[in-house]
Amino acid sequence: MKKIWKIDTVSLFFQKYGAVAVFLLLVLVNAVFTPNFVNVSTMWNIIAQMTPIMYISVGMTFVIGTSGIDLSVGSTLAFCSIILARMLQLGYPVLAAIGVILLIGAIIGIFNGFMVSKMGIQPIILTIVMQMILRGFAIFVSEGKSIPITNSILSSLGLHRFQGGVPIQIIYVGIILAVGWILAKKMALGSYVEAIGDNEKAAFLAGVRIVGITVLVYMLSGVMSALAGVLEAARSGAVDPSIVGDLYEVDAIAATAIGGTSLDGGKPNIIGTFFGVMTMILITMTINMNNIPYEISNIVKAFIILFSLYMRRESKA
Repeated sequence: MKKIWKIDTVSLFFQKYGAVAVFLLLVLVNAVFTPNFVNVSTMWNIIAQMTPIMYISVGMTFVIGTSGIDLSVGSTLAFCSIILARMLQLGYPVLAAIGVILLIGAIIGIFNGFMVSKMGIQPIILTIVMQMILRGFAIFVSEGKSIPITNSILSSLGLHRFQGGVPIQIIYVGIILAVGWILAKKMALGSYVEAIGDNEKAAFLAGVRIVGITVLVYMLSGVMSALAGVLEAARSGAVDPSIVGDLYEVDAIAATAIGGTSLDGGKPNIIGTFFGVMTMILITMTINMNNIPYEISNIVKAFIILFSLYMRRESKA
């Protein structure tokens, strides 16, 4: 028999509005204490920087919704962006190169999903192993060197700005936000993910195809990571196999957690994830703009994850 949990008011507020509240609090603090923060260019910089992590986080939200985890997303991004840069170096058309890495991302995700759902391997163990393998392959393929992006078409996809300095990334964010919201709210996938995350056995008895849905969400995570690799390469102008995508999984997990999707599994909250990603980027910008050591931002993000877990614990007290 399923237990009925008494929900604490503070915990309920955090689960519903935590990401928005933290983001607005950070904006207020920066407006008061950070020089030159109150500027429209600041928001455009947040949008430009958040785009790759937003794509990863959407995939992560669905994976976590099934009570899984994907710690290989940063390395998948790195491997795919290195393959993209290599193919462009060899003269392949940009669309062909993008198509190849999307296929690679899908294959990685399908493998992860199959091993988790069919072979019964713990997702945290599997994806840590994949993280190591893919990062190693990225370094091997690139010979440990940064690869410049010289393709003008790809560069324009990451550096173009519209009138008033609006970055092209605002279109990419709008697209993935709409797609993620539709998948979670308007299609059966969102309900299946929630059912599996809440109670996998009950979902199976209700006719949900556990293996198929699990493979699908991990494939989605792989494809989102590959797309993030395209966007990261386009914006940065070069791909360093040791740095690109490093610790992006932390940002994605923290954004998902603070955005209201339970790390125990359940209903995926895409709008919450959006504000969670903005919060993660704003934390990093706050650290940089106030000349605080970069490592502090990772400590803050780690505490956000711990706090999110604690609030979930309180709601089940």
